Amino acid sequence: MLEAGRHPNIQIMSYCDITEVNGYIGNFLVKIKQKPRYVDATVCTNCGQCRELCPVVLPNDFDMGFSPRKAIDIPFPQAVPTVYAIDMDTCIKCYYCVSVCPVHCIDFSEEPKEFTVKVGTIIIATGWDINEPKLYGYGEYENVINQLQLERILAPNGPTLGHLVRPSDGKRPKRILMINCVGSRDINNCEFCPGVCCLVSIKNAKLIISEYPDAELTISAIDIRTPGKDYEEYYRRAREFGINFIKGMVGQVEEDPITKNLIVQVENMLSGEVKELEFDMVVLSTAPIPSKGTAEIAEVMRLERSVDGYLKEYHARLNPVDTKTFGIYIAGMAQGPKPIDYAVSQGRGAASSASIPMHDGKFEIELIRAIVDNERCSRCGECVQACPFNALKIENDMLIVDEIACRGCGACAAICKSKSITLRYFRDQQFEPYIDALLAPIEE
Repeated sequence: MLEAGRHPNIQIMSYCDITEVNGYIGNFLVKIKQKPRYVDATVCTNCGQCRELCPVVLPNDFDMGFSPRKAIDIPFPQAVPTVYAIDMDTCIKCYYCVSVCPVHCIDFSEEPKEFTVKVGTIIIATGWDINEPKLYGYGEYENVINQLQLERILAPNGPTLGHLVRPSDGKRPKRILMINCVGSRDINNCEFCPGVCCLVSIKNAKLIISEYPDAELTISAIDIRTPGKDYEEYYRRAREFGINFIKGMVGQVEEDPITKNLIVQVENMLSGEVKELEFDMVVLSTAPIPSKGTAEIAEVMRLERSVDGYLKEYHARLNPVDTKTFGIYIAGMAQGPKPIDYAVSQGRGAASSASIPMHDGKFEIELIRAIVDNERCSRCGECVQACPFNALKIENDMLIVDEIACRGCGACAAICKSKSITLRYFRDQQFEPYIDALLAPIEE
């Protein structure tokens, strides 16, 4: 992000929401709402005196609650711009920060700002959130965490500078259990297999073993799925590393109230044996789910979502980065769960698709579009509801077709009861002679 922020052709608009998108490819009008930071980014020198004096101490969301932050703080170290912001949901308005600021850049009266920008193409990469099912004591026992929390603990810039510790007492855990498929492949939570949880658990287990060779790592899963180039070898090397894999399901997890260790019942699906094992820490591999922003942007841009909540591509095989709207593309976890290499490939594909019409300066469409006979149209609106591309609307008592949004699928013509909609080049009169010829009697 820092490198992107320095690029002369990239403008980063952080701390913003997109509230409205109108227009079409080459001429999108995007309305953006800039949320107030209550700190003037052009004046702030990042001296940090406001943070030091702020009396409000909160869990740091960026570090998954493992480190503290203040009500006025920098969101995370690599934030662009690297400027302080006030969290008004927690600020007690003591105004100590105002009194101590040497450059007087704090303004509690700042209001949201709205502005409109014109863009040619749009790429949506809204990322993901993590599923947090209340299973195996998660949220109840301190030493039951998920893989995302473990990632922050193991990160060199994390709350413990990359050293593994237990949240309950700050001591290094020696016996660690990772439970895969938590909430996944389950009709009550996440029905599908995300395909990334196994790789994440193997990667984090190898990181722990690399730093602490005496650690005892166990991974329990329904089965290990590692599709892709070199991933099976990566799994095989993890086993050679000394990581223990159990093909089985965990029945329950209970905490020892004195030691805070976790007593786990594990069923080995191969032998049918049920064992009760004790671990210092349990890590849950839960599924990634669509981010909150994915649902919001889908509503703003009137895009379809698949049954799992991710943005729906125009064609899963032939157009995996296109949406139903020309000029709007999707990449990464916005389209569906995928490992990093797949996300990078799709991101590059989306960037390439978006740049082609911008470079050419034109975009060609076929003229197979819906045509409306408004004298016959009854204005029932069923075609408006049936159109998957939002290309029809009733305005001033007229049914209007957006010829750029329309893709000529014929759904409106098929549902029209008054037969007032036809497709250009595919009128019924054109097919009647062919049908008559096919059904004509054969002369003997």
